[in-house]
Amino acid sequence: MSRHLVEELSGVGTVYAGEQLLRTTSYRLSVWGESPPGGDEAPAATIEGLIDITGIGEAIVLAGPSTLTLLLEDGRRLAFTLVGTSGRIIGRGGLQPSTAQE
Repeated sequence: MSRHLVEELSGVGTVYAGEQLLRTTSYRLSVWGESPPGGDEAPAATIEGLIDITGIGEAIVLAGPSTLTLLLEDGRRLAFTLVGTSGRIIGRGGLQPSTAQE
């Protein structure tokens, strides 16, 4: 599979564990597209990045909840897993559209 950068996102968002607000934090995300051989299927996306967890002992707390969500500045949501105490995250699924009514 061929991997290519689709989108880079950065800003300040909010992290939730289920419905519970954990904190407001800066984020940097990369959305990678992976084109399957043959090109008959839609490209799969992988999302990875960093959230700022410095200055607090929250890394352990964040690693525990099974339902972590980052609400981005543009209203989209990303379910994610924290994969290190440095704030590295991996998206679970893709970016979900904003739920705001316009």
